[in-house]
Amino acid sequence: MPATRSDRAVLENLGQLFRHDLSESYGLLPNADGTFNNRPLDQFRTGADPEHRAWLITAAGRLGGYVMTRPLEPGVMMIDGFFVVRALRRTGVGREAARQVVAMFPGRWAIGFQAYNPGAQRFWSLVATDAVGTTWSTHDDPPVEGRPPDSWITFTT
Repeated sequence: MPATRSDRAVLENLGQLFRHDLSESYGLLPNADGTFNNRPLDQFRTGADPEHRAWLITAAGRLGGYVMTRPLEPGVMMIDGFFVVRALRRTGVGREAARQVVAMFPGRWAIGFQAYNPGAQRFWSLVATDAVGTTWSTHDDPPVEGRPPDSWITFTT
């Protein structure tokens, strides 16, 4: 379901869980107040970019995560944040949420993930296959000092 500015606290809470999940691989440490920074979520919360959108993922009427999108460049959409609570992972809830969001924006997509995480790579490959069959591709960004490089899956619906 679409998230609105009134869902800021819910998104912030889920965003903290998301950033905590990434903290080991990215070497993220919390701020002095115990919270993690989350720039994509900050962009949505401020309303600075009206094309930065968010949806809450629900399952059986309960909150289960979120999806955020924004244009990467003109004519290309990207997933800017994707989080499913651990209790719902590998149940199909996340895959269905990703499928629905991709279907909302026909055209070119670029979705970043971390190749060191085989679950993420497998998940986004399934999402791309659901959307376009086998006509998708992947590439890696150059390494960045202090963290693993991002990998990207790209396709056109």
